[in-house]
Amino acid sequence: MAHLFISYSRNDRPVIEKLSAVLEEAGHSVWWDRHIRGGAAFAKDIEAQLHKADAIIVAWSSDANESDWVKDEAVFARDKGKLIPICLTDCEAPMGFRQYQTIDFQNWKGDPAAPATHSLLSAIAEISGGEALVPPTPAKKTWVQKIMTETPYRLSAGAAALALVGLIVLFFMGGGLGPNDGPASGALPGPSEVSIAVLPFADMSPEGNQDFFARGLSEELLNLLVGVEGLGVASRTSSFTYTESKIEELNIDIEDIAGRLKVNHILEGSVRKMGDEVRITAQLINARDNKHLWSDTFDRQSTDIFRIQDEIATAVVVQLRKEFGIETAGAPIVKKRDTENISAYEMYLEARELYLGRSAGRATLERSMHLFERVVEMDPGFARGWEGLAAVYGVATSYGISDRDYSALALVTNKKALEIDPDLSMPYAVIGLTYRTHYPTPWAESFDNLNKALERDSKNVSAWQWIGMNYMAVGAHDNAVNAFTKCLELDETRKQCRRYRSASNFVLGDMDAAMADANVNAEANYFRGFDVYIPALLMRDERMMAYAASRMENWQVGFPHYELISALEDPDDQRPGRLQTFLNWGDKKRVDVSDNTNLMLALRAYDDINVNTFDNDYVYLWLPQFSHYRKTPQFKQLTEDLGLVAYWREAGFPPQCHVLSETDFECD
Repeated sequence: MAHLFISYSRNDRPVIEKLSAVLEEAGHSVWWDRHIRGGAAFAKDIEAQLHKADAIIVAWSSDANESDWVKDEAVFARDKGKLIPICLTDCEAPMGFRQYQTIDFQNWKGDPAAPATHSLLSAIAEISGGEALVPPTPAKKTWVQKIMTETPYRLSAGAAALALVGLIVLFFMGGGLGPNDGPASGALPGPSEVSIAVLPFADMSPEGNQDFFARGLSEELLNLLVGVEGLGVASRTSSFTYTESKIEELNIDIEDIAGRLKVNHILEGSVRKMGDEVRITAQLINARDNKHLWSDTFDRQSTDIFRIQDEIATAVVVQLRKEFGIETAGAPIVKKRDTENISAYEMYLEARELYLGRSAGRATLERSMHLFERVVEMDPGFARGWEGLAAVYGVATSYGISDRDYSALALVTNKKALEIDPDLSMPYAVIGLTYRTHYPTPWAESFDNLNKALERDSKNVSAWQWIGMNYMAVGAHDNAVNAFTKCLELDETRKQCRRYRSASNFVLGDMDAAMADANVNAEANYFRGFDVYIPALLMRDERMMAYAASRMENWQVGFPHYELISALEDPDDQRPGRLQTFLNWGDKKRVDVSDNTNLMLALRAYDDINVNTFDNDYVYLWLPQFSHYRKTPQFKQLTEDLGLVAYWREAGFPPQCHVLSETDFECD
């Protein structure tokens, strides 16, 4: 998520209101002068927001071109390298800014799927170092419609017409991916079920700068309640969607939120922090009748923050016990104190929130890393500080951060965390994950650490996802499905678990289950891994859908979709020059196509698949369409180099592989 500043002329306010709404729907935070607080110094507030912004959008128009305010803000943006110019009514910018490419919004009507919107989101991603996020569209759309608008490049009119034909074919033939109602508000859980969602506490501080602290406190309370036996707690990903502004925007009430989150109680509150003084209010609500079961206000020093958390969590559980007629008092909830340095703890909360919001891009993760490094400097005995730092190190390379050996750093920092507190779960999970980046992978050690993580916290969603990925890698797809199912029981919004469960069911031949999960992800605008289904779509003569699935995964301009589809349609007919077509495209786009394992398998370029080019996405090794590869010497060599054969000889071969001798095997 980027923090954006919009500079514009007053007369263009109606368009800016629409643009701000679209950018916020895409996940960005947006500031424009409607946010100036009453009584705030106008120029001072604007200057502070300009410095804070990751990117500055300057909206040129005939009025804006004459505005000294807009031109001053544009100069600042240009000098800081944050300028993104768009034009509303006049695409000739003032002198000094005409050398910058301007995004044309002259005919924009507020459509989040318009080319101009996608161009703007891509520009924001480039400047802020994030990903080109896409706003949800207002109306519910079919899978085909979403495919046509999800990526930065739109289909041609002819392709759109074909998409409509394909949708009609799917509708009448059945078995396709049809629309559903999305993350809907269902009936509240039954009266006998005890369940709760913790909404992100609102920041009521005078400066409005304690959002990280407020959200961090909410997360701490959620984690305390997760540990209460018999209490169902909505996942953080789900419940933290419902910020105060989001609730106002959707115009929904507590019962609506509870229905969407499938709980019957809501805990909400606010934080007001000034210096070392903090006021925290919290209230527990029965969503069935909107009855307030308990509320309290805590005026304390920041040093009492741990005790406040314990008191709130204990009070919530006591009230729930009373409501459900549970007479046993139960022991008060006491959070383990792992630091006495409140400054380090508050910084830890901010660092953790940034890590959890890392989908905003590289800059967010780098900021999180910097803060975690400061946390452990401030308190070297803070185990969770080391745990958080290790988690950041563990994912750094996947965000393009490669200035250090982060795999080695992750192992070192995890071990440091466990030396201080061997009861932590996440360090074991991250160690298990990190081992996957080493070839040959020590699979037994990876499984062992992930199991230790789950022994310490059976609700560790990441550990369930990663152990499921391990099972998928070694070919144990039944176990993988079970692990991903557990992951989704704990957090039904975890799209990667749904993606991989779908792929494992596809390998197992359960197409109904595979398609059901794919449909849910499509409704959530998540299309990663849809290229898995291309051969199945082709077998059902659904070529348009096959092209759409290819485009979702390989969205770069000019990608040779026809050549890929042709290669998958007739895998035995790999005409000369087809591989060179992709190599030429890769050279032009500065993309190394040899590290796209799925592509190399489709082209039967088996000699180009090795531990140096393997993309670590093991699902492709087991897909039905690539059974030919599993019978080749290259497959045996790759599995040997990846450590799979050594693991199989120790733990047993997967169902699709058979031992031929002490030194040989074959796979279906």
